Amino acid sequence: MTGRGVRRVVLDVDTGIDDALALLYAVASPGLELCAVTAVVGNVPVEVAARNSAAVLAHAGAPRVPVAAGAARTSAGAGPRAGSTNHGHDGLGGVRVAQVGHREQDVASLLGSVAGQAPFTLVGLAPMTNLAASAPFADDLVVLGGELVQKGAPEFNAGHDPVATARAMATVRPVTLYPIDVFERVSVTPADVELLRASGRPVAALAGELLAVRRAHLVGDAGALLLLTHPHLFQVEPRRLGVVGDRLTATADGRLLDVVVDVDAPAVARAFVEVLLGA
Repeated sequence: MTGRGVRRVVLDVDTGIDDALALLYAVASPGLELCAVTAVVGNVPVEVAARNSAAVLAHAGAPRVPVAAGAARTSAGAGPRAGSTNHGHDGLGGVRVAQVGHREQDVASLLGSVAGQAPFTLVGLAPMTNLAASAPFADDLVVLGGELVQKGAPEFNAGHDPVATARAMATVRPVTLYPIDVFERVSVTPADVELLRASGRPVAALAGELLAVRRAHLVGDAGALLLLTHPHLFQVEPRRLGVVGDRLTATADGRLLDVVVDVDAPAVARAFVEVLLGA
Protein backbone atom coordinates (compact mmCIF):
# COMPACT_ATOMS: atom_id res chain seq x y z
CA MET A 1 0.00 0.00 0.00
CA THR A 2 3.00 2.30 0.05
CA GLY A 3 4.62 4.08 -2.81
CA ARG A 4 5.27 7.50 -4.23
CA GLY A 5 3.93 9.25 -7.27
CA VAL A 6 0.79 8.54 -9.20
CA ARG A 7 -0.92 5.18 -8.65
CA ARG A 8 -2.12 3.44 -11.81
CA VAL A 9 -5.50 1.81 -11.22
CA VAL A 10 -8.09 -0.29 -13.01
CA LEU A 11 -11.58 -0.29 -11.51
CA ASP A 12 -13.87 -3.32 -11.63
CA VAL A 13 -17.41 -2.02 -11.16
CA ASP A 14 -21.15 -2.69 -11.32
CA THR A 15 -22.04 1.00 -11.67
CA GLY A 16 -24.10 1.85 -9.24
CA ILE A 17 -24.24 5.28 -7.59
CA ASP A 18 -21.15 4.78 -5.46
CA ASP A 19 -19.23 3.09 -8.29
CA ALA A 20 -19.94 6.29 -10.24
CA LEU A 21 -18.60 8.32 -7.30
CA ALA A 22 -15.44 6.19 -7.38
CA LEU A 23 -15.04 6.79 -11.13
CA LEU A 24 -15.39 10.54 -10.62
CA TYR A 25 -12.83 10.49 -7.81
CA ALA A 26 -10.40 8.43 -9.87
CA VAL A 27 -10.60 10.95 -12.70
CA ALA A 28 -10.30 13.98 -10.40
CA SER A 29 -7.53 12.77 -8.09
CA PRO A 30 -4.00 13.91 -8.97
CA GLY A 31 -2.71 10.83 -7.16
CA LEU A 32 -4.42 8.34 -9.47
CA GLU A 33 -4.19 7.41 -13.12
CA LEU A 34 -7.34 5.62 -14.20
CA CYS A 35 -6.12 3.25 -16.90
CA ALA A 36 -9.27 1.22 -17.61
CA VAL A 37 -12.63 0.11 -16.26
CA THR A 38 -14.10 -3.38 -16.32
CA ALA A 39 -17.77 -4.04 -15.64
CA VAL A 40 -19.48 -7.03 -14.05
CA VAL A 41 -23.00 -8.11 -13.18
CA GLY A 42 -24.11 -6.87 -9.76
CA ASN A 43 -26.22 -3.85 -8.91
CA VAL A 44 -27.37 -3.84 -12.54
CA PRO A 45 -26.85 -6.03 -15.62
CA VAL A 46 -23.29 -5.91 -16.92
CA GLU A 47 -24.24 -4.00 -20.06
CA VAL A 48 -25.91 -1.30 -17.95
CA ALA A 49 -22.83 -1.11 -15.69
CA ALA A 50 -20.59 -0.67 -18.73
CA ARG A 51 -22.90 1.93 -20.27
CA ASN A 52 -23.16 3.89 -17.00
CA SER A 53 -19.39 3.80 -16.57
CA ALA A 54 -18.75 5.15 -20.06
CA ALA A 55 -21.33 7.90 -19.54
CA VAL A 56 -19.84 8.99 -16.20
CA LEU A 57 -16.31 9.02 -17.62
CA ALA A 58 -17.39 11.12 -20.59
CA HIS A 59 -19.17 13.57 -18.29
CA ALA A 60 -16.00 13.80 -16.19
CA GLY A 61 -13.89 14.64 -19.22
CA ALA A 62 -12.26 11.22 -19.52
CA PRO A 63 -14.00 9.65 -22.54
CA ARG A 64 -10.84 7.88 -23.66
CA VAL A 65 -10.61 5.64 -20.61
CA PRO A 66 -11.52 2.22 -22.04
CA VAL A 67 -14.45 0.27 -20.63
CA ALA A 68 -14.83 -3.50 -21.04
CA ALA A 69 -17.86 -5.60 -20.14
CA GLY A 70 -16.96 -8.77 -18.26
CA ALA A 71 -19.14 -11.45 -16.68
CA ALA A 72 -22.88 -11.20 -17.34
CA ARG A 73 -23.67 -14.01 -14.87
CA THR A 74 -22.23 -15.17 -11.57
CA SER A 75 -20.44 -18.50 -11.19
CA ALA A 76 -23.79 -20.06 -10.31
CA GLY A 77 -25.55 -18.42 -13.27
CA ALA A 78 -27.31 -15.64 -11.37
CA GLY A 79 -28.00 -12.24 -12.88
CA PRO A 80 -28.09 -8.84 -11.15
CA ARG A 81 -29.30 -8.40 -7.59
CA ALA A 82 -33.04 -8.79 -7.11
CA GLY A 83 -35.39 -6.28 -5.55
CA SER A 84 -35.32 -2.52 -5.24
CA THR A 85 -32.18 -0.69 -4.14
CA ASN A 86 -31.05 2.88 -3.62
CA HIS A 87 -29.41 2.62 -7.05
CA GLY A 88 -32.75 2.41 -8.86
CA HIS A 89 -33.45 0.55 -12.07
CA ASP A 90 -30.90 2.60 -14.02
CA GLY A 91 -28.11 2.18 -11.45
CA LEU A 92 -27.67 5.92 -10.94
CA GLY A 93 -30.64 6.63 -8.70
CA GLY A 94 -32.47 8.49 -11.45
CA VAL A 95 -29.66 11.03 -11.94
CA ARG A 96 -29.46 11.69 -15.65
CA VAL A 97 -26.09 11.42 -17.36
CA ALA A 98 -25.82 11.72 -21.13
CA GLN A 99 -25.26 8.28 -22.63
CA VAL A 100 -22.34 7.76 -25.01
CA GLY A 101 -21.21 4.95 -27.23
CA HIS A 102 -18.20 2.88 -26.22
CA ARG A 103 -16.13 0.36 -28.09
CA GLU A 104 -16.71 -3.27 -27.08
CA GLN A 105 -13.52 -4.73 -25.63
CA ASP A 106 -12.41 -8.02 -24.15
CA VAL A 107 -11.43 -7.80 -20.47
CA ALA A 108 -8.33 -10.00 -20.75
CA SER A 109 -7.04 -8.18 -23.82
CA LEU A 110 -7.62 -4.81 -22.19
CA LEU A 111 -5.87 -5.75 -18.94
CA GLY A 112 -3.02 -7.35 -20.83
CA SER A 113 -2.49 -4.09 -22.66
CA VAL A 114 -2.61 -2.03 -19.47
CA ALA A 115 -0.22 -4.40 -17.67
CA GLY A 116 2.18 -4.24 -20.61
CA GLN A 117 2.62 -0.51 -20.08
CA ALA A 118 3.35 -0.54 -16.32
CA PRO A 119 2.18 -2.21 -13.09
CA PHE A 120 -1.29 -1.32 -11.83
CA THR A 121 -3.57 -1.84 -8.83
CA LEU A 122 -6.85 -3.62 -9.52
CA VAL A 123 -9.62 -2.08 -7.41
CA GLY A 124 -12.62 -4.39 -7.06
CA LEU A 125 -15.81 -2.50 -6.21
CA ALA A 126 -18.37 -5.10 -7.24
CA PRO A 127 -19.21 -8.80 -7.00
CA MET A 128 -15.97 -10.68 -7.60
CA THR A 129 -16.93 -12.70 -10.67
CA ASN A 130 -14.31 -10.92 -12.80
CA LEU A 131 -11.54 -10.78 -10.22
CA ALA A 132 -10.11 -14.30 -10.22
CA ALA A 133 -9.33 -14.07 -13.94
CA SER A 134 -8.28 -10.41 -13.75
CA ALA A 135 -6.00 -10.63 -10.70
CA PRO A 136 -2.96 -12.14 -12.49
CA PHE A 137 -2.67 -9.01 -14.63
CA ALA A 138 -2.42 -6.73 -11.58
CA ASP A 139 0.43 -5.90 -9.24
CA ASP A 140 -1.92 -5.93 -6.24
CA LEU A 141 -5.62 -5.75 -5.39
CA VAL A 142 -7.78 -3.49 -3.25
CA VAL A 143 -11.16 -5.15 -2.81
CA LEU A 144 -14.32 -3.70 -1.34
CA GLY A 145 -16.06 -6.61 0.29
CA GLY A 146 -16.49 -8.78 3.33
CA GLU A 147 -17.44 -8.04 6.89
CA LEU A 148 -15.65 -7.91 10.24
CA VAL A 149 -18.87 -8.26 12.23
CA GLN A 150 -21.65 -10.48 10.91
CA LYS A 151 -25.09 -8.91 11.06
CA GLY A 152 -28.02 -8.97 8.70
CA ALA A 153 -27.64 -10.22 5.15
CA PRO A 154 -24.18 -11.14 3.82
CA GLU A 155 -22.20 -8.25 2.37
CA PHE A 156 -23.26 -8.04 -1.28
CA ASN A 157 -19.95 -7.95 -3.16
CA ALA A 158 -18.79 -11.15 -1.48
CA GLY A 159 -22.17 -12.82 -1.15
CA HIS A 160 -23.48 -12.40 -4.69
CA ASP A 161 -20.86 -14.83 -6.02
CA PRO A 162 -19.17 -16.63 -3.09
CA VAL A 163 -17.46 -19.11 -5.44
CA ALA A 164 -15.73 -16.26 -7.25
CA THR A 165 -15.00 -14.55 -3.94
CA ALA A 166 -13.12 -17.62 -2.69
CA ARG A 167 -11.13 -17.77 -5.93
CA ALA A 168 -10.31 -14.07 -5.82
CA MET A 169 -9.11 -14.29 -2.23
CA ALA A 170 -6.84 -17.20 -3.22
CA THR A 171 -4.87 -15.10 -5.69
CA VAL A 172 -1.13 -14.92 -5.11
CA ARG A 173 -1.28 -11.15 -5.49
CA PRO A 174 -1.30 -8.99 -2.34
CA VAL A 175 -4.87 -8.12 -1.29
CA THR A 176 -6.11 -5.26 0.87
CA LEU A 177 -9.73 -5.60 1.94
CA TYR A 178 -12.03 -2.64 2.52
CA PRO A 179 -14.97 -4.22 4.43
CA ILE A 180 -18.57 -3.12 4.74
CA ASP A 181 -18.02 -2.16 8.40
CA VAL A 182 -15.81 0.75 7.26
CA PHE A 183 -17.80 1.42 4.08
CA GLU A 184 -20.88 2.27 6.14
CA ARG A 185 -19.10 4.96 8.16
CA VAL A 186 -17.98 7.50 5.54
CA SER A 187 -20.70 10.02 4.67
CA VAL A 188 -20.51 13.49 3.18
CA THR A 189 -22.28 16.25 5.13
CA PRO A 190 -25.44 17.79 3.62
CA ALA A 191 -23.61 21.12 3.40
CA ASP A 192 -20.80 19.57 1.36
CA VAL A 193 -23.31 17.80 -0.89
CA GLU A 194 -24.78 21.20 -1.74
CA LEU A 195 -21.30 22.66 -2.23
CA LEU A 196 -20.55 19.96 -4.79
CA ARG A 197 -23.89 20.39 -6.55
CA ALA A 198 -23.26 24.13 -6.92
CA SER A 199 -19.77 23.67 -8.34
CA GLY A 200 -18.97 24.76 -11.87
CA ARG A 201 -16.79 21.65 -12.30
CA PRO A 202 -18.78 18.92 -14.07
CA VAL A 203 -17.01 16.18 -12.11
CA ALA A 204 -17.92 17.81 -8.78
CA ALA A 205 -21.47 18.77 -9.76
CA LEU A 206 -22.30 15.22 -10.85
CA ALA A 207 -20.84 13.86 -7.60
CA GLY A 208 -23.12 16.23 -5.70
CA GLU A 209 -26.20 15.11 -7.64
CA LEU A 210 -25.36 11.46 -7.00
CA LEU A 211 -24.69 12.03 -3.30
CA ALA A 212 -27.97 13.91 -2.99
CA VAL A 213 -29.87 10.72 -3.82
CA ARG A 214 -27.40 8.36 -2.17
CA ARG A 215 -28.42 6.60 1.03
CA ALA A 216 -27.01 8.62 3.97
CA HIS A 217 -24.76 10.48 1.47
CA LEU A 218 -22.28 7.60 1.70
CA VAL A 219 -19.20 7.86 -0.52
CA GLY A 220 -19.25 4.06 -0.51
CA ASP A 221 -16.96 2.52 -3.12
CA ALA A 222 -14.97 5.74 -3.47
CA GLY A 223 -13.58 5.11 0.01
CA ALA A 224 -11.43 2.30 -1.35
CA LEU A 225 -9.70 4.83 -3.62
CA LEU A 226 -9.18 7.29 -0.79
CA LEU A 227 -7.38 4.43 0.95
CA LEU A 228 -4.82 4.65 -1.89
CA THR A 229 -4.52 8.44 -1.91
CA HIS A 230 -4.90 9.16 1.82
CA PRO A 231 -3.65 6.00 3.59
CA HIS A 232 -2.87 7.91 6.80
CA LEU A 233 -6.62 8.27 7.41
CA PHE A 234 -7.15 4.51 7.64
CA GLN A 235 -6.03 1.83 10.08
CA VAL A 236 -5.00 -1.39 8.35
CA GLU A 237 -4.23 -4.63 10.20
CA PRO A 238 -3.53 -8.24 9.17
CA ARG A 239 -6.60 -10.41 9.68
CA ARG A 240 -7.54 -13.93 8.60
CA LEU A 241 -10.66 -13.89 6.45
CA GLY A 242 -12.25 -16.54 4.29
CA VAL A 243 -15.55 -17.53 2.70
CA VAL A 244 -17.99 -19.09 5.16
CA GLY A 245 -21.27 -19.84 3.40
CA ASP A 246 -22.19 -16.63 1.57
CA ARG A 247 -19.98 -14.44 3.74
CA LEU A 248 -16.39 -13.26 3.51
CA THR A 249 -15.57 -12.95 7.18
CA ALA A 250 -13.11 -13.75 9.95
CA THR A 251 -12.22 -17.44 10.16
CA ALA A 252 -9.25 -19.22 11.69
CA ASP A 253 -8.34 -21.00 8.47
CA GLY A 254 -8.78 -17.93 6.27
CA ARG A 255 -6.09 -16.14 4.30
CA LEU A 256 -4.06 -13.50 6.10
CA LEU A 257 -5.06 -10.24 4.42
CA ASP A 258 -4.43 -6.57 5.03
CA VAL A 259 -7.82 -5.37 6.27
CA VAL A 260 -9.06 -1.85 6.94
CA VAL A 261 -10.36 -1.96 10.51
CA ASP A 262 -10.84 1.75 11.31
CA VAL A 263 -11.16 5.08 9.55
CA ASP A 264 -11.18 8.80 10.29
CA ALA A 265 -14.53 9.07 8.58
CA PRO A 266 -15.04 12.87 8.66
CA ALA A 267 -11.53 13.46 7.30
CA VAL A 268 -12.00 10.94 4.49
CA ALA A 269 -15.33 12.47 3.50
CA ARG A 270 -13.80 15.94 3.51
CA ALA A 271 -10.82 14.77 1.43
CA PHE A 272 -13.24 13.33 -1.12
CA VAL A 273 -15.04 16.66 -1.41
CA GLU A 274 -11.82 18.67 -1.65
CA VAL A 275 -10.44 16.51 -4.44
CA LEU A 276 -13.67 16.75 -6.42
CA LEU A 277 -13.73 20.53 -5.98
CA GLY A 278 -10.12 20.76 -7.05
CA ALA A 279 -9.00 22.30 -3.76
